[in-house]
Amino acid sequence: MTSYLKYFPKKFVRIASCWSLYRNITQREFCLHRHINYNVRYINQKKIDPRSHVLLFSSILSWLGLTSEDEETPEDKLINTIKRSILCIQREQYDKAEQMLHLALRMAQDLQSKDGVMYVYDVMANLAMERDQFKKAEKLFAEVIKRLLAAGYTEDSLKILHISSKLANMAQLQGHFDKAKLGFNWVLEKVEEWLRRVPDDVDAQELWGLTKNWFGEMLMKQGKYKEAKKNFEDALDCRIKIHGAFNDECVSILNSLSVACINMEKINEAKEFLLRALDLVKKIKDTTQEGILLANLGMIYLREGLQAQAKDSCLRALKMGTKEKDDDLVQQAEHCLNEVKNAMK
Repeated sequence: MTSYLKYFPKKFVRIASCWSLYRNITQREFCLHRHINYNVRYINQKKIDPRSHVLLFSSILSWLGLTSEDEETPEDKLINTIKRSILCIQREQYDKAEQMLHLALRMAQDLQSKDGVMYVYDVMANLAMERDQFKKAEKLFAEVIKRLLAAGYTEDSLKILHISSKLANMAQLQGHFDKAKLGFNWVLEKVEEWLRRVPDDVDAQELWGLTKNWFGEMLMKQGKYKEAKKNFEDALDCRIKIHGAFNDECVSILNSLSVACINMEKINEAKEFLLRALDLVKKIKDTTQEGILLANLGMIYLREGLQAQAKDSCLRALKMGTKEKDDDLVQQAEHCLNEVKNAMK
């Protein structure tokens, strides 16, 4: 069986034909969303410049537009600028977000806020990674690591290990598999040492699961499907333990498991994973993701010779893609239907 991998601007793997596989762009966006949510909490907790509750309240009022710009302190302006940049990232307005982050960086430098400068560099690095600007992201992350080390953090601190995992993932995205493998193994070793000391540390557990998932994605590219499957299973168990099963990440990992099984000719197991993912995504109520999974399921039905079920699944995917105006899903569903039509000849 031959297969090839292609990245789509979607979260899930798309099965292109009985013998070929399309797949997702990894969980970089999940990592970014988690990073954004952490950043919002970080700002709201005033960790950049921990002043009084009055300053925090003033910041919130200004963020809601209930005070004039003249009443803002320089610190408030910095915090609000970062908040607006994060909202732009959430809305995928990346150019605008970058402009605002450069403005925030100048503000932090004018305030001589070391924490503020480091914080903005970190957000900029994650934005560059999300935009596949890997060289730029690497330089920015290197600057963050340098500042963390200067602030007293060690190489095996969770903050630096998290960045190291991202650097390893960017290496594998660029095809530097040997470098990525060294990075992933080093991060996993250090996180496991950490968890032996502090087994209930949720941040460490989450970093371990995220790294396992990224490692699995690299192994898929290398055709090491059995090893990839084990890493995906570890990542899934970790995710469920921390956050439960009803989230996008679990759906994505289940779909990755399905692709790994298809490549190992374990069709029944692949279908089981996809059906689990479909059950979850219906409860999450994400029509686009459900459509992608249905198109994948249609291809599995076709592998089993169940042409009627395959056609029904792909038609449902096409309907969802048309409704959501998702060109990628429509294309995938149409491909699935063409494969069914060819099989019926």
